[in-house]
Amino acid sequence: MKDTKTSIIECAFRLFLERGYENASMSDLVTASGLSKGAVYHHFKDKDALHDAAIEYFFVRFFEPEETAARPGSDANLEQIIYELCAGYERLIAEIATFTTDVNAYYRFIFSILPKVKSVITLKIATARAEIAAAVRQDQEAGRLRSCLLPDVVADQCLALIEGGGLLCMLEGKETVSAVFQRTIPRYLRSLQDGR
Repeated sequence: MKDTKTSIIECAFRLFLERGYENASMSDLVTASGLSKGAVYHHFKDKDALHDAAIEYFFVRFFEPEETAARPGSDANLEQIIYELCAGYERLIAEIATFTTDVNAYYRFIFSILPKVKSVITLKIATARAEIAAAVRQDQEAGRLRSCLLPDVVADQCLALIEGGGLLCMLEGKETVSAVFQRTIPRYLRSLQDGR
């Protein structure tokens, strides 16, 4: 059973997806939650605080490493890290789908919150880029990847493939994100391998 704070966050997120941040008033959020004004304000002092909580709950947490996930300095290889990032992306899309059938709402919401979360997203991207590049170097030393590859370039390609594949999937509506990743990621990873 969800606690009151989580229920309020989920309700607010749904409203932000449907109306956008600017068009959702605190009064609308209280009404949609079915709780009293006092109950909502007990947890969130204003719409901005609720918006921040929704961003953290629905976006940032999906890109946090799992307990068993690769950590900087670990022995995780490129394949493990890429599939972990794909899994985080898939979990995010699946969670959003429980709130709206318009999965394009993810991109509208991301672009609307970008000024507010740019530093957080930039840090997450930099961390992922560094982990991928380190894994590429490690895989090159182990002979699993071609030595002529530039680790930073491979890292950028991997991040672009994941986010770009997800975006194209959403725009075209032909396949699920999982299907796109299953079709593209293994082929891309094979193309990096030595002698294959």
